[in-house]
Amino acid sequence: MHELDRIRLALGEAAERGEGAVLATVIGVDGSTYRGAGARMVVRADGSTVGAVSGGCLEADIVERAAEVLAAGTPELVHYDTRASDDAVFGLGMGCQGVIDVRLEPLAGDALRQAIERLAELRARSAVRLLVCGGGTDAIPVVRLAAAVGWLVTVVDHRPSVATVERFPDAERVIPLDVSQMDRALSSVLRLEQFTAAVVMAHAAAHDRARLHELLGVASLRYLGVLGPRRRTMELLEGSTAAPRAGELPANVYAPVGLDLGAETPEEIALSIVSEIAAVLAGRTPRSLRERGGPIHEERVPALRSEEPTP
Repeated sequence: MHELDRIRLALGEAAERGEGAVLATVIGVDGSTYRGAGARMVVRADGSTVGAVSGGCLEADIVERAAEVLAAGTPELVHYDTRASDDAVFGLGMGCQGVIDVRLEPLAGDALRQAIERLAELRARSAVRLLVCGGGTDAIPVVRLAAAVGWLVTVVDHRPSVATVERFPDAERVIPLDVSQMDRALSSVLRLEQFTAAVVMAHAAAHDRARLHELLGVASLRYLGVLGPRRRTMELLEGSTAAPRAGELPANVYAPVGLDLGAETPEEIALSIVSEIAAVLAGRTPRSLRERGGPIHEERVPALRSEEPTP
């Protein structure tokens, strides 16, 4: 489940119990920090938390502050500067060397319900939707891992025996396309424009070709991975009007699918696939962070940011 979903559920539970809660949001970072702007955490009335704004360095301090913020009903802006050489800045023993600004927002009553609605809107706009065309054994860890990082996954397979909810409990939808309807278009059962990424991995050339050709025309797909060697993918592309010159892959097609991690097992291959999708959607070229030479997080303003309180 995505972190935003867990936070929204936690706020919903607080509303049902008639309790208040504090929403902590990272509104700005500078230098090296574990989480970027937009990271969120809920502190319940009993002091328990959902979500995170750091790697565990700031949470205890925020919980203490949250009790006072909730009692006062007034937002607070907390400024953490961890750039000092002393590891025990503020007595928190933080390992990062950066500046983090965290907004603590007390929520109760209408304000709590409005926050839940805002987070639902944010989740709807920012959700990664992955389409997996193929329900083989190797698709199971792909779906499981993608769902674990909060993506909404749909599985489509031509074999009713494998396209089952029991086989893919982590998928949002599982859709069987009857084997006698091999050429049935995906668009007849799905709104393809809702997907940002897709992987073709049915291990059946006729089905993979049909799915690949149809998906090539979907403008919203920033990533289209195809399992198998590049030569096979080039053969599958033959006859497609969307294919570029001979020997070239379309810009959004990744084949062989996945990063070069030396993967062997289905779980390792799934990791390489999901990692490549994440990198492409983030606009990053996969590499070791030690080669980045700068802050881990790009500077950005979190969505749905409300007016900042005066520190």
